[in-house]
Amino acid sequence: MTVLLSVSRARQLTVCLALISIFLATQLLPAEAARKSTSWLSVPVFYATTRARIQKKDGYGEYRNLVRDGQGIEYGIVTVRIEVADTQPEKVAMVKLGWKLSSKKERKAVDYDHLNSEDFYKVLLSRHQATPSRESCVFVHGYNNKFESAAKSAARLEVALKEPVVLFSWPSVGKTKAYVRDECNAEWSVRPFQVFMQGLEKKFDSENLMTVSHSMGNRLINWYFLSRYDRNEQNPPKFKEVVLTSPDIDRATFKNYFFKVAGNAAKTRIYISDKDLPLRLSKFVHGGARVGSTITKEENKWNMPGNIRSAQTVNFSTIDSGRLGHSIQYKVISSMHKSDQPGDGLVAEEDKTYKGNYILIRQTSK
Repeated sequence: MTVLLSVSRARQLTVCLALISIFLATQLLPAEAARKSTSWLSVPVFYATTRARIQKKDGYGEYRNLVRDGQGIEYGIVTVRIEVADTQPEKVAMVKLGWKLSSKKERKAVDYDHLNSEDFYKVLLSRHQATPSRESCVFVHGYNNKFESAAKSAARLEVALKEPVVLFSWPSVGKTKAYVRDECNAEWSVRPFQVFMQGLEKKFDSENLMTVSHSMGNRLINWYFLSRYDRNEQNPPKFKEVVLTSPDIDRATFKNYFFKVAGNAAKTRIYISDKDLPLRLSKFVHGGARVGSTITKEENKWNMPGNIRSAQTVNFSTIDSGRLGHSIQYKVISSMHKSDQPGDGLVAEEDKTYKGNYILIRQTSK
Protein backbone atom coordinates (compact mmCIF):
# COMPACT_ATOMS: atom_id res chain seq x y z
CA MET A 1 0.00 0.00 0.00
CA THR A 2 2.83 2.36 0.92
CA VAL A 3 4.58 1.62 -2.37
CA LEU A 4 1.42 2.38 -4.36
CA LEU A 5 0.96 5.68 -2.57
CA SER A 6 4.57 6.63 -3.25
CA VAL A 7 4.21 5.87 -6.94
CA SER A 8 0.99 7.89 -7.11
CA ARG A 9 2.57 10.87 -5.39
CA ALA A 10 5.61 10.66 -7.64
CA ARG A 11 3.40 10.72 -10.70
CA GLN A 12 1.43 13.69 -9.36
CA LEU A 13 4.67 15.51 -8.67
CA THR A 14 5.92 14.83 -12.17
CA VAL A 15 2.73 16.16 -13.72
CA CYS A 16 2.96 19.29 -11.55
CA LEU A 17 6.54 19.83 -12.68
CA ALA A 18 5.40 19.40 -16.27
CA LEU A 19 2.74 22.05 -15.93
CA ILE A 20 5.10 24.42 -14.13
CA SER A 21 7.64 24.02 -16.92
CA ILE A 22 5.02 24.70 -19.58
CA PHE A 23 3.95 27.78 -17.61
CA LEU A 24 7.51 29.07 -17.48
CA ALA A 25 7.92 28.46 -21.18
CA THR A 26 4.91 30.54 -22.11
CA GLN A 27 6.15 33.43 -20.00
CA LEU A 28 9.69 33.56 -21.39
CA LEU A 29 10.56 35.85 -24.28
CA PRO A 30 12.71 34.68 -27.17
CA ALA A 31 16.32 35.80 -27.18
CA GLU A 32 15.63 38.46 -29.80
CA ALA A 33 13.14 40.19 -27.46
CA ALA A 34 15.27 39.79 -24.36
CA ARG A 35 18.16 41.91 -25.61
CA LYS A 36 18.87 45.23 -23.95
CA SER A 37 16.54 47.83 -25.41
CA THR A 38 16.47 51.60 -25.24
CA SER A 39 13.08 52.41 -26.75
CA TRP A 40 9.43 51.73 -26.09
CA LEU A 41 6.91 51.41 -28.87
CA SER A 42 3.12 51.76 -28.65
CA VAL A 43 1.59 49.23 -31.03
CA PRO A 44 -2.16 49.11 -31.76
CA VAL A 45 -3.19 45.47 -32.19
CA PHE A 46 -6.53 44.42 -33.64
CA TYR A 47 -8.28 41.73 -31.65
CA ALA A 48 -11.31 39.47 -31.59
CA THR A 49 -12.03 37.77 -28.29
CA THR A 50 -14.54 35.57 -26.53
CA ARG A 51 -13.31 36.62 -23.09
CA ALA A 52 -15.59 38.45 -20.67
CA ARG A 53 -14.73 42.06 -20.00
CA ILE A 54 -13.96 43.13 -16.44
CA GLN A 55 -15.78 46.45 -16.16
CA LYS A 56 -13.69 47.78 -13.28
CA LYS A 57 -10.48 48.18 -15.26
CA ASP A 58 -11.91 47.74 -18.73
CA GLY A 59 -9.70 44.71 -19.13
CA TYR A 60 -10.42 41.04 -19.73
CA GLY A 61 -11.20 38.21 -17.36
CA GLU A 62 -9.96 34.68 -17.21
CA TYR A 63 -13.02 32.48 -16.79
CA ARG A 64 -16.33 33.71 -18.18
CA ASN A 65 -16.97 33.62 -21.91
CA LEU A 66 -18.92 36.21 -23.84
CA VAL A 67 -20.44 33.75 -26.29
CA ARG A 68 -21.73 31.53 -23.50
CA ASP A 69 -23.40 34.60 -22.04
CA GLY A 70 -25.08 35.27 -25.38
CA GLN A 71 -23.01 38.36 -26.19
CA GLY A 72 -20.93 36.99 -29.06
CA ILE A 73 -17.40 37.84 -30.15
CA GLU A 74 -16.05 41.22 -29.08
CA TYR A 75 -13.85 43.25 -31.42
CA GLY A 76 -11.48 46.13 -30.87
CA ILE A 77 -7.97 47.54 -30.88
CA VAL A 78 -5.67 47.20 -27.90
CA THR A 79 -2.61 49.44 -27.69
CA VAL A 80 0.28 47.71 -25.96
CA ARG A 81 3.72 49.07 -25.22
CA ILE A 82 6.72 46.85 -25.87
CA GLU A 83 10.46 47.30 -25.77
CA VAL A 84 12.23 47.50 -29.11
CA ALA A 85 15.85 47.06 -30.10
CA ASP A 86 18.24 49.96 -30.38
CA THR A 87 17.56 50.28 -34.10
CA GLN A 88 14.46 52.36 -34.58
CA PRO A 89 11.55 50.80 -36.49
CA GLU A 90 11.14 51.86 -40.10
CA LYS A 91 9.34 55.21 -40.28
CA VAL A 92 7.08 54.01 -43.09
CA ALA A 93 5.82 51.12 -40.98
CA MET A 94 5.27 53.44 -38.02
CA VAL A 95 3.11 55.78 -40.08
CA LYS A 96 1.16 53.12 -41.96
CA LEU A 97 0.45 50.94 -38.92
CA GLY A 98 0.00 53.65 -36.31
CA TRP A 99 3.03 52.79 -34.18
CA LYS A 100 4.36 55.53 -31.90
CA LEU A 101 7.48 55.86 -29.83
CA SER A 102 6.47 55.83 -26.19
CA SER A 103 7.99 57.20 -23.01
CA LYS A 104 9.30 54.82 -20.39
CA LYS A 105 6.87 56.22 -17.84
CA GLU A 106 3.87 54.85 -19.74
CA ARG A 107 5.38 51.47 -20.58
CA LYS A 108 2.89 49.53 -18.41
CA ALA A 109 -0.21 51.18 -19.84
CA VAL A 110 -2.63 49.13 -21.93
CA ASP A 111 -5.42 50.96 -23.73
CA TYR A 112 -8.59 49.38 -25.16
CA ASP A 113 -10.78 50.71 -27.95
CA HIS A 114 -13.88 48.52 -28.28
CA LEU A 115 -15.42 48.52 -31.77
CA ASN A 116 -18.48 47.03 -33.38
CA SER A 117 -17.72 44.52 -36.11
CA GLU A 118 -18.46 46.97 -38.93
CA ASP A 119 -16.02 49.61 -37.64
CA PHE A 120 -13.47 46.92 -36.78
CA TYR A 121 -13.28 45.67 -40.36
CA LYS A 122 -13.36 49.21 -41.77
CA VAL A 123 -10.28 50.29 -39.78
CA LEU A 124 -8.50 46.98 -40.35
CA LEU A 125 -9.09 47.20 -44.10
CA SER A 126 -7.62 50.71 -44.23
CA ARG A 127 -4.47 49.55 -42.41
CA HIS A 128 -4.31 46.45 -44.60
CA GLN A 129 -4.44 48.47 -47.82
CA ALA A 130 -1.97 51.10 -46.59
CA THR A 131 0.92 48.67 -46.08
CA PRO A 132 3.24 47.89 -49.01
CA SER A 133 2.55 44.15 -48.82
CA ARG A 134 -1.23 44.55 -48.47
CA GLU A 135 -1.24 41.58 -46.13
CA SER A 136 -2.62 40.85 -42.68
CA CYS A 137 -1.89 38.12 -40.16
CA VAL A 138 -4.07 36.24 -37.67
CA PHE A 139 -2.29 35.24 -34.44
CA VAL A 140 -3.62 32.60 -32.01
CA HIS A 141 -1.90 32.27 -28.63
CA GLY A 142 -1.30 29.13 -26.59
CA TYR A 143 -1.92 27.79 -23.10
CA ASN A 144 -1.69 29.90 -19.94
CA ASN A 145 -1.98 33.27 -21.66
CA LYS A 146 -4.01 36.09 -20.24
CA PHE A 147 -5.26 38.67 -22.69
CA GLU A 148 -2.50 41.21 -22.13
CA SER A 149 0.36 38.71 -22.52
CA ALA A 150 -1.21 37.42 -25.74
CA ALA A 151 -1.57 41.00 -27.00
CA LYS A 152 2.12 41.66 -26.35
CA SER A 153 3.06 38.59 -28.40
CA ALA A 154 0.83 39.83 -31.21
CA ALA A 155 2.51 43.25 -31.04
CA ARG A 156 5.98 41.71 -31.32
CA LEU A 157 4.81 39.72 -34.32
CA GLU A 158 3.41 42.87 -35.95
CA VAL A 159 6.70 44.73 -35.45
CA ALA A 160 8.55 41.83 -37.09
CA LEU A 161 6.14 41.42 -40.00
CA LYS A 162 5.40 45.14 -40.47
CA GLU A 163 1.81 44.35 -41.33
CA PRO A 164 -1.47 44.36 -39.36
CA VAL A 165 -1.81 41.46 -36.90
CA VAL A 166 -5.22 40.40 -35.62
CA LEU A 167 -5.15 38.57 -32.29
CA PHE A 168 -7.80 35.94 -31.67
CA SER A 169 -7.82 35.50 -27.89
CA TRP A 170 -9.67 32.42 -26.70
CA PRO A 171 -10.47 32.11 -22.96
CA SER A 172 -7.29 30.59 -21.59
CA VAL A 173 -7.63 30.56 -17.80
CA GLY A 174 -4.12 31.94 -17.45
CA LYS A 175 -3.11 29.69 -14.54
CA THR A 176 -0.46 27.00 -14.32
CA LYS A 177 -2.76 24.31 -12.98
CA ALA A 178 -5.43 24.95 -15.61
CA TYR A 179 -3.79 23.06 -18.49
CA VAL A 180 -6.67 20.60 -18.84
CA ARG A 181 -9.24 23.40 -18.52
CA ASP A 182 -7.42 25.29 -21.23
CA GLU A 183 -7.61 22.22 -23.45
CA CYS A 184 -11.39 22.16 -22.95
CA ASN A 185 -11.70 25.91 -23.52
CA ALA A 186 -9.65 25.69 -26.71
CA GLU A 187 -11.87 22.92 -28.05
CA TRP A 188 -15.03 24.82 -27.09
CA SER A 189 -13.67 27.89 -28.90
CA VAL A 190 -13.65 26.17 -32.30
CA ARG A 191 -17.09 27.46 -33.29
CA PRO A 192 -16.54 31.16 -32.45
CA PHE A 193 -13.13 30.96 -34.11
CA GLN A 194 -14.79 29.64 -37.25
CA VAL A 195 -17.28 32.51 -37.18
CA PHE A 196 -14.44 35.01 -36.80
CA MET A 197 -12.33 33.51 -39.60
CA GLN A 198 -15.25 33.23 -41.99
CA GLY A 199 -16.11 36.88 -41.33
CA LEU A 200 -12.49 37.87 -41.98
CA GLU A 201 -12.36 35.95 -45.24
CA LYS A 202 -15.46 37.76 -46.52
CA LYS A 203 -13.60 41.07 -46.19
CA PHE A 204 -10.16 40.01 -47.43
CA ASP A 205 -8.80 37.80 -50.16
CA SER A 206 -7.35 34.69 -48.53
CA GLU A 207 -4.21 35.01 -50.67
CA ASN A 208 -3.38 38.17 -48.70
CA LEU A 209 -3.80 36.52 -45.29
CA MET A 210 -1.46 34.42 -43.17
CA THR A 211 -1.84 32.75 -39.77
CA VAL A 212 0.66 32.23 -36.95
CA SER A 213 -0.32 29.99 -34.05
CA HIS A 214 1.66 28.91 -30.99
CA SER A 215 1.57 25.79 -28.84
CA MET A 216 -2.02 24.85 -27.90
CA GLY A 217 -3.35 27.60 -30.16
CA ASN A 218 -2.37 25.45 -33.14
CA ARG A 219 -5.34 23.22 -32.35
CA LEU A 220 -7.80 25.98 -33.21
CA ILE A 221 -6.04 26.67 -36.48
CA ASN A 222 -5.95 22.98 -37.38
CA TRP A 223 -9.60 22.34 -36.57
CA TYR A 224 -10.62 25.35 -38.63
CA PHE A 225 -8.58 24.39 -41.68
CA LEU A 226 -9.79 20.81 -41.51
CA SER A 227 -13.41 21.93 -41.79
CA ARG A 228 -12.51 24.57 -44.38
CA TYR A 229 -10.82 21.99 -46.59
CA ASP A 230 -13.85 19.69 -46.52
CA ARG A 231 -16.35 22.53 -46.84
CA ASN A 232 -14.66 23.66 -50.06
CA GLU A 233 -14.62 20.13 -51.46
CA GLN A 234 -10.86 19.72 -51.11
CA ASN A 235 -10.04 22.84 -53.12
CA PRO A 236 -10.21 25.84 -50.76
CA PRO A 237 -8.93 29.34 -51.62
CA LYS A 238 -5.31 29.43 -50.50
CA PHE A 239 -3.95 31.52 -47.62
CA LYS A 240 -0.54 33.01 -48.36
CA GLU A 241 1.06 31.08 -45.49
CA VAL A 242 0.11 29.03 -42.45
CA VAL A 243 2.71 28.97 -39.64
CA LEU A 244 2.49 26.39 -36.87
CA THR A 245 5.10 27.06 -34.20
CA SER A 246 5.81 24.56 -31.38
CA PRO A 247 2.48 22.77 -31.99
CA ASP A 248 1.11 21.01 -28.89
CA ILE A 249 -0.79 18.44 -30.97
CA ASP A 250 -0.56 14.67 -30.96
CA ARG A 251 1.84 13.77 -33.76
CA ALA A 252 0.20 10.52 -34.87
CA THR A 253 -3.22 12.17 -35.06
CA PHE A 254 -1.79 15.14 -36.93
CA LYS A 255 -0.20 12.81 -39.48
CA ASN A 256 -3.65 11.57 -40.47
CA TYR A 257 -5.00 14.96 -41.52
CA PHE A 258 -2.06 17.30 -42.11
CA PHE A 259 -2.53 17.13 -45.86
CA LYS A 260 -5.86 18.89 -45.34
CA VAL A 261 -4.27 21.68 -43.29
CA ALA A 262 -1.52 22.19 -45.87
CA GLY A 263 -4.15 22.17 -48.60
CA ASN A 264 -5.39 25.55 -47.33
CA ALA A 265 -2.19 27.49 -47.99
CA ALA A 266 0.37 28.31 -50.65
CA LYS A 267 3.01 27.64 -47.97
CA THR A 268 2.81 25.79 -44.65
CA ARG A 269 5.67 25.87 -42.15
CA ILE A 270 6.09 23.99 -38.87
CA TYR A 271 8.64 25.49 -36.45
CA ILE A 272 10.17 22.99 -34.02
CA SER A 273 13.03 22.79 -31.55
CA ASP A 274 15.13 19.93 -30.19
CA LYS A 275 15.14 21.81 -26.88
CA ASP A 276 11.36 21.96 -26.44
CA LEU A 277 11.04 20.69 -22.88
CA PRO A 278 7.36 21.69 -22.43
CA LEU A 279 6.35 19.48 -25.36
CA ARG A 280 8.33 16.56 -23.95
CA LEU A 281 6.39 16.99 -20.75
CA SER A 282 3.16 17.29 -22.70
CA LYS A 283 4.03 13.95 -24.26
CA PHE A 284 4.25 12.49 -20.75
CA VAL A 285 0.85 13.92 -19.83
CA HIS A 286 -0.87 12.76 -23.02
CA GLY A 287 1.08 9.58 -23.76
CA GLY A 288 1.94 10.59 -27.32
CA ALA A 289 4.68 12.65 -28.99
CA ARG A 290 3.79 16.21 -30.02
CA VAL A 291 4.12 17.73 -33.48
CA GLY A 292 6.50 20.43 -32.24
CA SER A 293 8.96 17.89 -30.81
CA THR A 294 11.78 16.51 -32.89
CA ILE A 295 11.90 12.79 -33.60
CA THR A 296 14.09 10.67 -31.34
CA LYS A 297 16.04 7.61 -32.43
CA GLU A 298 13.72 5.39 -30.45
CA GLU A 299 10.64 6.56 -32.35
CA ASN A 300 9.42 5.41 -35.71
CA LYS A 301 10.44 8.24 -37.99
CA TRP A 302 7.61 10.18 -39.50
CA ASN A 303 9.28 12.64 -41.80
CA MET A 304 7.38 15.76 -40.83
CA PRO A 305 5.74 16.94 -42.98
CA GLY A 306 6.84 14.23 -45.38
CA ASN A 307 6.51 14.94 -49.05
CA ILE A 308 3.35 17.01 -48.80
CA ARG A 309 3.59 19.75 -51.39
CA SER A 310 4.11 23.34 -50.13
CA ALA A 311 4.93 22.17 -46.57
CA GLN A 312 8.23 22.74 -44.77
CA THR A 313 9.58 21.92 -41.31
CA VAL A 314 11.94 24.52 -39.79
CA ASN A 315 14.18 23.45 -36.91
CA PHE A 316 15.33 26.53 -34.96
CA SER A 317 17.11 24.66 -32.15
CA THR A 318 20.57 26.10 -32.74
CA ILE A 319 19.44 29.73 -32.58
CA ASP A 320 17.09 29.35 -29.61
CA SER A 321 19.03 30.57 -26.59
CA GLY A 322 16.07 30.08 -24.24
CA ARG A 323 16.24 27.33 -21.66
CA LEU A 324 13.02 25.61 -22.67
CA GLY A 325 12.91 25.81 -26.46
CA HIS A 326 9.27 26.91 -26.65
CA SER A 327 9.68 30.48 -27.87
CA ILE A 328 8.24 32.26 -30.88
CA GLN A 329 10.94 33.25 -33.35
CA TYR A 330 9.27 36.42 -34.60
CA LYS A 331 12.07 37.71 -36.84
CA VAL A 332 12.77 34.33 -38.43
CA ILE A 333 9.07 33.78 -39.14
CA SER A 334 8.89 37.21 -40.79
CA SER A 335 12.03 36.75 -42.86
CA MET A 336 11.09 33.25 -44.01
CA HIS A 337 7.64 34.50 -44.98
CA LYS A 338 8.99 37.33 -47.10
CA SER A 339 12.13 35.83 -48.63
CA ASP A 340 12.32 32.11 -47.77
CA GLN A 341 15.53 32.98 -45.93
CA PRO A 342 15.97 33.15 -42.11
CA GLY A 343 17.49 36.64 -42.00
CA ASP A 344 20.78 38.42 -41.38
CA GLY A 345 23.48 36.28 -39.80
CA LEU A 346 21.50 33.07 -40.32
CA VAL A 347 21.45 30.35 -42.94
CA ALA A 348 18.95 27.59 -43.74
CA GLU A 349 20.51 24.20 -44.41
CA GLU A 350 18.77 21.12 -45.74
CA ASP A 351 18.65 18.36 -43.13
CA LYS A 352 18.97 15.11 -45.06
CA THR A 353 18.18 13.06 -41.97
CA TYR A 354 14.54 13.41 -42.99
CA LYS A 355 12.77 13.13 -46.30
CA GLY A 356 10.81 16.05 -47.61
CA ASN A 357 11.40 19.75 -47.10
CA TYR A 358 13.15 19.81 -43.71
CA ILE A 359 15.61 22.60 -42.91
CA LEU A 360 17.82 23.54 -39.97
CA ILE A 361 18.52 27.19 -39.13
CA ARG A 362 22.11 27.98 -38.17
CA GLN A 363 24.16 31.07 -37.51
CA THR A 364 26.60 31.93 -40.27
CA SER A 365 30.27 31.39 -39.46
CA LYS A 366 32.21 34.54 -38.69
